[in-house]
Amino acid sequence: MTLKTPELREALKNFALKARECADPDFSELKFERFRLHKGFAFEISDAAAQAQSTFVRQAIQKLGPVKGHAKVLDSALWDFVVSIDDVAKLEDNAGLNHALEQIEAKSASVSEFFRPCPLVRLPDEVDRIEIGRVAIDRTEARIDEFRKINKHFKFGVGQDWTLSIVLTDKEAGIVTVLPPTVWSINLAAADPILEEEGLWLTDVALTILRMSVEHEDLGTMAPTIGKVEPHPFFPHDRQDHSFTLKQGGSGKLGGMTAPNDYWLTKKATEGLTEPLVKAKIDIIFNAKPRSVAERFYQGCGWLTRGRRSKDRSDRLLYFFTAIEALLSDSDKTSPVIQTIARHAGVLLTDDNEKRQQVAKDIKQLYGVRSALVHAGTRGAFDIDANAAQQLAEVIYLRVWDDIDLSMSHQEFSGVLGKASYGLALSDLLKQQTKND
Repeated sequence: MTLKTPELREALKNFALKARECADPDFSELKFERFRLHKGFAFEISDAAAQAQSTFVRQAIQKLGPVKGHAKVLDSALWDFVVSIDDVAKLEDNAGLNHALEQIEAKSASVSEFFRPCPLVRLPDEVDRIEIGRVAIDRTEARIDEFRKINKHFKFGVGQDWTLSIVLTDKEAGIVTVLPPTVWSINLAAADPILEEEGLWLTDVALTILRMSVEHEDLGTMAPTIGKVEPHPFFPHDRQDHSFTLKQGGSGKLGGMTAPNDYWLTKKATEGLTEPLVKAKIDIIFNAKPRSVAERFYQGCGWLTRGRRSKDRSDRLLYFFTAIEALLSDSDKTSPVIQTIARHAGVLLTDDNEKRQQVAKDIKQLYGVRSALVHAGTRGAFDIDANAAQQLAEVIYLRVWDDIDLSMSHQEFSGVLGKASYGLALSDLLKQQTKND
C-alpha cells in the first residue's frame, strides 16, 4: 500500500511544522533528554512534536505492514525530511508532500540481497546454486569474484565459517571477511532492522517447500524425520551436549556428542526443483494473491519449519497446529476452529468416511492438549503428541501441494472441503470444480 494518502500528507505536514519549531534550541537552558542532533541540525523535542511524530509513525506502519514498517527507520526518514525543508510554504504543496512520502517509503523497504551462512543444506559437488522462490543457496566460490567487485576495500575469502581475519603483509593490510562454503541468498524488500527476521522467515518457508518437492531419500540420510530436531539454517550445529547429570544413586552421565539432522542434497533433488510444475507452484506460493490457498500455504510452511526446529515438545505441538490452522481454518469463521479443521483434515487425508471420523477424533484429542497449553498454560504435551501433530500437518500439506490448485481462493477451497465432509469423494469434487472453471 502507498503512503500517499490525505491522512498521511496531513500527518507529515503537521509533524514537520511542529519539528521546525524545535530547531535551534537555547543551549543554556537545554533539557538534554529532549535533545536531538540530526545531520548537523540541533532540536529540543517538544511534546507536540513527539506526539505528531508518533501519530505519523503509527499510521505509516499500518499502511506499510509488518515487513516494511519499522519505527526506527521511519524516525530517521522523518527527520531527514525535516532538515531538507528550505521553505515552510512548500508544506502546502501536495505534490511535494507526496514526493516526500515516496522517499520515506523507499527508505522503509530497500530491495536487497541478504546473505547468511548455510550450514544446514549441502549442495552436490556439481551444483553451484539452487533456487526456491526468493531464496537461493549459493556455493560461495561461484560468487566470490562478484563480491570482490562491489568495493575495492571489501576483501573476501572462503573458509569453513563466517569470520574476520586481519591481514598484515609488506604489500597490504586490512580485514578479510572469510565466508563459509555455502550461503543463503535471500531477495528482500524489508526495513533494514528486520532483514534478519524476514530473511529467516523466507528461509523457513523455502525449507518446507524443499521437503515437499523432493523425495526423502534425495534429501540425504540425516535429513530430519518425524520427531527429529532440525538445526537452525543460519548457525552451525553444536555437536557437543554441554551437560552433566548426577543421579540420585550416585552415578553420573555426560551429555555426549550429536550429529546434525541436516540436508545433503543429491543431484536428483536439485533437478527436481527445476521441473516446470514445481517451479510454477513455488512461484504461486511466493507471489501469493490475497485470500488464496497459496497465501495460507505460504504462512503454514514457515510454521512447519519452526515446529521442526523447536526442541521443546509443547512448542512443537503449538507450531504444527498453527500450521494446520493456517491452512484449514475457515475463511469466514462461521464454525468453531476445531470442528472445521477436524472435518477438513479428514476429507484431505481419506475418502473413507469411517477413517475420516477417526482422523477428526485424533485431531480433536490433540487439539485438547493444545488448548490446555494455550489457555491454561498446562505443559502437558508428550513427545507422541508433538510427533502426531507433525505427522498430521506434513501429510495435510503434502496432499495440498500434490493435488490442490494453489491459486484457488481459500473460501472456495473451504467450500469444496465442506461439501466433501458430507460423505463425498474430494477427488470427484475437485474434478467437477475444474470443469466448472
